[in-house]
Amino acid sequence: MDTLQHLSPPKCVLLAIRYASDANIPALRAVVRARHTDLSTPLVLRIILTYLPESIDPSAYVPLCSELISGQFDTDSTAGDLDFSALNGVSDKKARSKVNKAQLLPLPHYAYTHEGTDDLTNFLIHRAHRIHSETGLFDLVPKLVAPFLEYSQYLKTWFISACLPLLRQEYEYYPDHAVESSLDSFVTLGGTKAINLLLSRALKPKPGPTRAEAPNNIARDIRGLVGPWVYGSSDRKRRKITNDQHRHAISAGRDDGDSSSLDTAQAQDWDYAFKWLVEQAAANFTVVIAGIEEWDGPGDVDLGGYEQSPHYLTEDSQRQLEQRYAQAAFATAYAVEADTADTISGAHSLLVRLASLMDFEPPPDLATSVEMLPKIEDATSIMHNTSPKALSPDSLLDKEHPLTSPNIKTFALLQIFIYSAYTLANLGYSMSIKNVAHMRFHSEEDEQTQMLQKILHGAGEIVGKESHKWSHKWEVLRKQLIWLWNWGLVGQKDAIQEGFGIFGKIKRENFEREILRAFLNGGQYELVLTTYVKQPREQTLSLGDVENVILEVALQYYDTASNGNRTRGNMKKVSTIIATFQPHFPRSDAFKRTEALLSATHSLSFYSLTQQRGVPFQPVSIRIRSDPLSLINDLLEQNPSSYTKLDDLMEIGCNLIAAGVGAAPDSLSPSQSSSISAQKEATEQRVLGMTIEASLREDDFETAYSYVVNRMPGVSTPDPTNADTNTGSTKDTSSWRAAFIAGRHSTPSSSATLTSSAHLRRLEQRMDLLSQSLLAAPPSALAEILSVYMEVEAEMNECLAREQAEEESWDDHADHRLPGAFAESVHIQPRREVGRGAVEEAPMGLFDVARGAAAAFSRTAGMGAKRAAGQQQQQQQQQQAHERDMSTDSVDMEGSEEMRVRKRDMLASTVTGGSRALASGLGWVLGATPVHDEQPR
Repeated sequence: MDTLQHLSPPKCVLLAIRYASDANIPALRAVVRARHTDLSTPLVLRIILTYLPESIDPSAYVPLCSELISGQFDTDSTAGDLDFSALNGVSDKKARSKVNKAQLLPLPHYAYTHEGTDDLTNFLIHRAHRIHSETGLFDLVPKLVAPFLEYSQYLKTWFISACLPLLRQEYEYYPDHAVESSLDSFVTLGGTKAINLLLSRALKPKPGPTRAEAPNNIARDIRGLVGPWVYGSSDRKRRKITNDQHRHAISAGRDDGDSSSLDTAQAQDWDYAFKWLVEQAAANFTVVIAGIEEWDGPGDVDLGGYEQSPHYLTEDSQRQLEQRYAQAAFATAYAVEADTADTISGAHSLLVRLASLMDFEPPPDLATSVEMLPKIEDATSIMHNTSPKALSPDSLLDKEHPLTSPNIKTFALLQIFIYSAYTLANLGYSMSIKNVAHMRFHSEEDEQTQMLQKILHGAGEIVGKESHKWSHKWEVLRKQLIWLWNWGLVGQKDAIQEGFGIFGKIKRENFEREILRAFLNGGQYELVLTTYVKQPREQTLSLGDVENVILEVALQYYDTASNGNRTRGNMKKVSTIIATFQPHFPRSDAFKRTEALLSATHSLSFYSLTQQRGVPFQPVSIRIRSDPLSLINDLLEQNPSSYTKLDDLMEIGCNLIAAGVGAAPDSLSPSQSSSISAQKEATEQRVLGMTIEASLREDDFETAYSYVVNRMPGVSTPDPTNADTNTGSTKDTSSWRAAFIAGRHSTPSSSATLTSSAHLRRLEQRMDLLSQSLLAAPPSALAEILSVYMEVEAEMNECLAREQAEEESWDDHADHRLPGAFAESVHIQPRREVGRGAVEEAPMGLFDVARGAAAAFSRTAGMGAKRAAGQQQQQQQQQQAHERDMSTDSVDMEGSEEMRVRKRDMLASTVTGGSRALASGLGWVLGATPVHDEQPR
């Protein structure tokens, strides 16, 4: 020790450096104790900071540091034998030179150069940084710093805010993960970067079979990492100002304990944490909500026992930060994008948590009845004070935000949004709270209507298979939708046209119409009757509106039906709807028209009908036709022999017209009841004309003739103002054209197979039809009809002439073959006397003569009688037509008169010819002299 006392100061410094480099703490303490006047405290601390290895346990040199600070050295302790060999041969001058060349580190760390702290604090902070950066043994720092925490408040604040978060991350919370930042870089971080570093692992699950422990990480990390970091906010803020600014702050009276500076810095740092919660809620809502539920706000922090947390904030600061925390909780609900059941459940938990934090009445359970759902009465004042930017994530934490400012009105509004999302999810339409708010504030009526229709359609699919068992659910559905429309606001129903809910922009009448359609589509006919028809409890829809909706739904089913049979598919639904509701609208013409349409479609379903390109016929084709009766024509073309079902076709046609298909609604109004019968008559005539044409196409003239004669009523005189057939009445056009088409019908193949008498009868029938057509046809068609009439007349004359020739030929042949025939062509031999060589012909027997006479008489008289009867019937018809229309054109009169004269002459000639044959046949028996055309023999 005597040697040590005689060493020069430079050599003492070199010796201390030597012992520090060799980590010989006892020898270093001995040198410092012996020469503490030459080895100042800052010098010794710099030697330790520079040369003492960082891996040395701080407990070995902490006592030395304490002695240096206190100035009280233990002079009784000895360091044993000291080794001075390193100083052999070193002069004082050389020692001084070596000391000057020794690069001792400054006590303050480069990140804290502006701080006005003491030497020990600077040494401890700098030593801690070097331990972490050089060795990574960050667990040595508490052993170094902890003994001196009460020595300096600044040191305590620094340790709690800078060291404690990293120590917990590395050694307590996430020991299996490497620290992503060193102490040097961490103390320079601020704001969002520091929060992201501290909470980067909070969303990651802990290692293990389940993720059950993951939600607890957020609350724990905010409490144990963010809380301590925010505790040093004021110190970090001071590091950003210059020394001059710092001195100016001190002169102004704002020292380290200034609460105003503290509160402002901490509020800013907590805002970064709140912003992180809102940002993470968009993707990890349930985890964030779990953290909010377990964290009581900025006052709930864990400072490791180094500081009492309740005292680090003033009362006003804590109250303000709790308000900001509540606003952040509000904001997380509007930031979430997910629409899952867990999200809605988490939002309800958040609502309960907010009620606890703000001392509000807790909300009811999510699965509550419609009657217990909350009302909007407490929040109506803010319903119209939001802008499209209100739901932007960047604005949710703005002060005085209309949706997130923590108060009773925003709480009530958030509650409404959460229950709306839950109700929508139960209705099969999931939506996040944010989208619910967007739908309420920024959607238009069309968008809300589309959403309502989707909900109703989805509900119909859910309960459609067992709709008869779900009437109660449909009724509850309507109540829920009404709540969504107005959010339980009570008012005069007649005065309210728009509601406050997410469907509020839909007018109440349109809203009820959509629900009524859903009831009908779901088969809830009894519910429709009790709710909208039979003494409706809510006069939201008039009976006229209800009737229109019922028929609209029925016709929608009709248009989508694939088969016209009313006992199958959608047609059965239409039939059921009409049968259910028509008795409650007995005076409704629309129901009658729909019933007529159903009847026509059902009857058409029994026929084969295809459209163009082989597309099967569907009921909707009837409604889109401008001329529905043209379907009957298609039916006749595609179904052979269908023309024989005239009554069925007429009924189909009348029902099509009665249904108003292809006609303006005004034309079928009840005030025009007189025209309905006229339309029916015209329809029947048109259908009759179609069947006549169809029968002629299939070469069934007899049916066509029968339809014209027996089914078509007498034709009337056409309107002289109608110059063309297209402008005439439907009745006249159908009558004369059908008769004309039948009258001109002639097929050579069929005529060739007819007998002479049948062919003559056919010609007589055709002339009869053409004569009727002449009486009713317009002037523009007379020429064509007369031309055909003349052709038929010429053919008839030719036929009559040919028959006359055949009769005469037959008569001549009979004169040769029958006894008593005295035809001029037969040569009578003169009677010769017996015995003169002449051979006398013996007469025929009496019975042979009688039989021949009877045959001749029956042939001639029968044919004449038939012709006479036919001529008489035709003359009677022509006489009746002449009496009905005295103003017929002169050409028609002459043609008819000529026809009647010729037929009368023909009949007379036929009868006369038969009498002559009768006289000739009986004259031989009576021995009378035969007379041929009143000429002597």
